[in-house]
Amino acid sequence: MASLRCHPDVQVCHECVGWLMRRSGGIDVTPTLPVADMPAAVAYYEAAGFEVERYDDGFAFVHHGDQSVFDLDLAEGMDPAANRAGCYVITDDVDGWHARFSTAGLGVTPIEDMPWGMHEFTLSDPSGNRIRIGRSVET
Repeated sequence: MASLRCHPDVQVCHECVGWLMRRSGGIDVTPTLPVADMPAAVAYYEAAGFEVERYDDGFAFVHHGDQSVFDLDLAEGMDPAANRAGCYVITDDVDGWHARFSTAGLGVTPIEDMPWGMHEFTLSDPSGNRIRIGRSVET
């Protein structure tokens, strides 16, 4: 649950926020990331604190709470060093996510305030996907 910025006495859940966004012409996007080894990818993202729901041996849904974050799609024969895929996760708790990933022993870059106005860091998975986690510096 989250309180509205201009009406702190009103609280809404994430599911209702998504419904309101779609009703007002907004969109909700879930990217699909290629992975070279599905069991390794599932273990990695579970260690990062995500919930991973395997659809079959070649596809999985990655969630954080009740929010879809991204999907994983097995790309057999993919060279992780040549992978240029990734996504951007926006959260107000950048520092908390960084601490959680660091504690789990996952390689993350330092948190930086970037010239484009984001407070962010990058996490790279075993398949070479680059996940940037950030928020607006103004927040």
